[in-house]
Amino acid sequence: MRILSLLIIALVLSGSVAAQRRARIGPTISSMAIEDASGTHSYSAIGASLALLSGDDGEVGVGVSRYDNLSSTNCVRQMTFAGVESNYYPVGSNGIAPYASTALGLARVTDQDVDLLGICTAATPKNEIGLGFGLGVRLNLGTQAAALVEGRFFQVPNSAIQSLEVRANVSLAFGGEHKSDLLNGTLGPAVSVLPRLSGPMEARGPAFGVRFRRDTKKGALGLQIDYAPLRVIGCSSDCEPSAIFFAPGYEPSLRTNWGRMYLDLGLLLAGFPSTGPDRGMAEGAHGGLGADIFSGASLMWNVNGRALWMQRNSGESVFLLQVGLSVSPQIRQ
Repeated sequence: MRILSLLIIALVLSGSVAAQRRARIGPTISSMAIEDASGTHSYSAIGASLALLSGDDGEVGVGVSRYDNLSSTNCVRQMTFAGVESNYYPVGSNGIAPYASTALGLARVTDQDVDLLGICTAATPKNEIGLGFGLGVRLNLGTQAAALVEGRFFQVPNSAIQSLEVRANVSLAFGGEHKSDLLNGTLGPAVSVLPRLSGPMEARGPAFGVRFRRDTKKGALGLQIDYAPLRVIGCSSDCEPSAIFFAPGYEPSLRTNWGRMYLDLGLLLAGFPSTGPDRGMAEGAHGGLGADIFSGASLMWNVNGRALWMQRNSGESVFLLQVGLSVSPQIRQ
């Protein structure tokens, strides 16, 4: 289900691949933070990206990165990742353009463990699926270049690589643009509370994030990315994980002269980068109601309430109620 979920999300956020004309290519550098029993450690990597821009709404491409050393001991931990990358631009890709990113690909991992005698085990490379999601900003440097900076959660299941990563890319751009069928979009900061409904997990503070909205000719697409501090009930160690929620959704709407009311339905990914039983990625779904309310001539308030469901690594289900508030530039149809 994990791979299927990310594939669906990437397809929802990406534009029409068949219509792509604009392209960019350039080197990528990154810094990955991995937490283990001895603390949090940062590691650098180099790579390159080739992406094709579909109109003003998004791009799909391929990226390759080499992580030559991801180990905090004398044992070897290396990774080469090659994957499909999708960037979703809710307010267009011109000028200073924020975006949401997803990545799915093949990770070639060499990871030695320490045995009972303190000796590193054999270094046997293995192939795993790697996946990630996050937020970024694209800066267009004239018509011939672009710079991108991105922060994301990245993990390789069945390995010790569950991390937060910062990436930067400078690319040469070429080719003409093709306008998409997507209409106007907007984004803005969001804050929410997460009362517990059921399950062994609760919030230990408000969640902060960014809410995206983009209208299409067939409805509206929403996406919210939150940082949520959580607490595991009845545990003895590593009881306060923090999660990165990635929640795209489809929003059937009823539009009025003061804004709109909508139903929100979608998938949920929750990345846990810190050590503990929840480290990695939990999957689930979300659904609820919301409203966009016009304020003056330029602002729009969003209020929403939705139920979140996610399944922990242990198989236990967690249900939270997310009640949130967001403000963004106004869009009208």
